[in-house]
Amino acid sequence: MICQHCHGINLVREDNIDSGGYKIAMQQKNIHADTPADGKSSRPSFEFGPSHIPYRILLLGKMIDRVTAQHVRDTAQLSLAEWRVLTHVEMIGKCSAAEVASVAYSDRAEVSRALGSLEKRGFVQREANPRNRKSSLVSLTEAGKAVHTAIRGARGKFYEQWLTDLSDAERVALNASLEKVTRRLIESAPHMFDA
Repeated sequence: MICQHCHGINLVREDNIDSGGYKIAMQQKNIHADTPADGKSSRPSFEFGPSHIPYRILLLGKMIDRVTAQHVRDTAQLSLAEWRVLTHVEMIGKCSAAEVASVAYSDRAEVSRALGSLEKRGFVQREANPRNRKSSLVSLTEAGKAVHTAIRGARGKFYEQWLTDLSDAERVALNASLEKVTRRLIESAPHMFDA
């Protein structure tokens, strides 16, 4: 499918993926649908309107996840879940698995599995939690910090590339708008976002 409002990002069905699967191809080109010379495209096209904003955010998140998963796998042989946990531990500092799950809106079991894998690889370390004897606190090791720094540097370049068409004012406005949407979503289903 081609979305004429996705700024050069095409959703292209690929038969070599799974039936019904879609390959996301990021292409550097103008905002035009791929149309054969006869003017008829073999791919269905659609336009997003303002009522599709939540769906567009969902699609954008999936696209970012796909690019991120490939990058962290190629760079450090990390899964997407491991990268997210590593990043949140770096941002929060010494913390429990429950705190990471709460901040990242992630499943606690997924966070625990990722922490176990990161610990085996020497990227995080555990210590007793003085606030709760049933849990431990985790922090990044020097190796974990080095991996995070290496990946984060490249991620920053990706982010800048993706946002290059937005002015500083547009970035501030987009960030503020996303904060409003996030707040409303949490208010609409607070029981799903409790710590």
